[in-house]
Amino acid sequence: MVKNSSNIRQKLTVTVESIGAQGDGVVTGPDGRFYIPFAAPGDRLSITPGRKRGDGAEAAIDAVIEPSQDRITPACRHFETCGGCALQHIAASRIAAEKQTMLTQALARRGLKDAPVADTVTIPPGARRRVRFALHNGQAPAFGFRRRNSRFVMNMTECPVARPSIVALAPPLRALIANIPALGASAEISVTDCDSGLDVLLAPAKPSEPSYDERQALADFATRHDLARLSWDDGGGPEPIAARRAATARFGDATVALPAGAFLQPTAEGEAAIARLVVAGVEAAADQAKARADLFSGCGALSFPLSSGGPVHAFEGDAGMVDAIRRATRQDGSRSVTANCRDLARDPLTVAELNRFDAVVFDPPRAGAAAQSRELAISAVPTIIAVSCNPATLARDLRTLIEGGYRIESVTPIDQFAWSPHVEAVAVLRRP
Repeated sequence: MVKNSSNIRQKLTVTVESIGAQGDGVVTGPDGRFYIPFAAPGDRLSITPGRKRGDGAEAAIDAVIEPSQDRITPACRHFETCGGCALQHIAASRIAAEKQTMLTQALARRGLKDAPVADTVTIPPGARRRVRFALHNGQAPAFGFRRRNSRFVMNMTECPVARPSIVALAPPLRALIANIPALGASAEISVTDCDSGLDVLLAPAKPSEPSYDERQALADFATRHDLARLSWDDGGGPEPIAARRAATARFGDATVALPAGAFLQPTAEGEAAIARLVVAGVEAAADQAKARADLFSGCGALSFPLSSGGPVHAFEGDAGMVDAIRRATRQDGSRSVTANCRDLARDPLTVAELNRFDAVVFDPPRAGAAAQSRELAISAVPTIIAVSCNPATLARDLRTLIEGGYRIESVTPIDQFAWSPHVEAVAVLRRP
């Protein structure tokens, strides 16, 4: 906590220790704990403390007295203005080490300080295959990303995080949507680079139907730029405006037609790294006699790679994604994947259901899998693999499994969120 409130506005000289969960530099000392945006571990800084935040206070950099050896020149002109990146000023090797530490500390806070955390698997920038742009149609129209700590939108002219195909579409997309009044004052535009081409989803903030002329303009745009699909969603679900071909992704040896707006890992390389760790963790188990379960399966990104070693039962709460798995399995009648629509947060698999499987994989949203973890903890499943993009909820769920008698064999951080403080992780657990 900030101990000397009377001096809170005085300038201080500090040395940055680490990176916090929001990407800020962290300093802990006699004047309290400070969170400093755009600081690098090892920086010696002059700072001015600001408003309280959590167990400390924010602070602004007045001067870099001595830069860290890990401080580098940011790759993008929008850095510090754009709200997307927080760590472009830090060397990749240091980011990898910091993300490993973030995961280790999250586990330690749940009493799992001895968990074996591996080195970070880093996915380089320029690989992000899904991006969400924002549109503001006020007095000063803007298309791009939201500004740091703001709802205001800044015009984007470059983005070294995203795939070049997405960045190249931004200028013509900006020109198009400026002439689509039905999008209203604000909207979100999602672009996904699928295996079969770009998939664009336009989502106005308020319900609105495009006119005939607007629909024609959108369809012409899809043809002109060879989009796989262009859809509209004003809150009632995506409606294809131009579905020129299926928007597909390859999972294992299966080609899956993705529903508009369906979940997809942000990078194909990160998805492949997760799948390799999951499959290796399952295949290392001694008992391969029974089936595997893939919980919170999405469109089958892990189900299909797992099916090479035995039957897989996928469970997912989104009916569209379940249908996508089923359609992919019908293309090859020999494929051993079944898909089940089930809200696992409200209706988790029971112990009796879980005990049918020799391995269970779960990859929940950021909120984690609290209810499902409680059932898993009292099951007899020999191998459990947890995949998570939130170290805090992962640690909570692993704590539940440990209390149920499981042992953590490995935890691997995967950095597929370039220059952000986010980190993915894959944890392998066994029942002794």
